[in-house]
Amino acid sequence: MTPEDKSRNFPDWALRERQRDMAWIRDNLDVFWAAASGAYELGGRGAVAVDARQWPSAGRPPDQIAFGYFTQANVDKRDDEDVKRMVREYDPMRELVLVLLKSNDRLSSYRIQVRPREGD
Repeated sequence: MTPEDKSRNFPDWALRERQRDMAWIRDNLDVFWAAASGAYELGGRGAVAVDARQWPSAGRPPDQIAFGYFTQANVDKRDDEDVKRMVREYDPMRELVLVLLKSNDRLSSYRIQVRPREGD
C-alpha cells in the first residue's frame, strides 16, 4: 500500500482488492509492458485494458485473459476523468496505464512505473 492509498481513505475491502491487483500486475508486468510499448509505437498514448472479471479467483495467466490497447482518442471518449488524466500525464518511455475491467461495471486504473527515472 502506498501513502497515496492511505490518504484516499479507501474502505478495507478496496485496499485488499488493490493489493491483490498490484500483486497480479507485478507478476504479469512484462506482458503488459510489451503490449503497451509496442502499441504506443504504433498508435501513441493510450491505456492497456484488461478483462479482469475472471481473476484472481480463477488464477488465469495473461495468455488466457483478454486485454487490448486503447489509444488516447478512444480513452477521451469515455467518462472516466481519472483514466483520461493518467493517459495525458504518463511517461510512455517509463510507465504504462493499466485499466482492469471488473464485475458490476467497476474498473480499477493504475499508472505503473516500469523503468526508473534518471536519478532514482
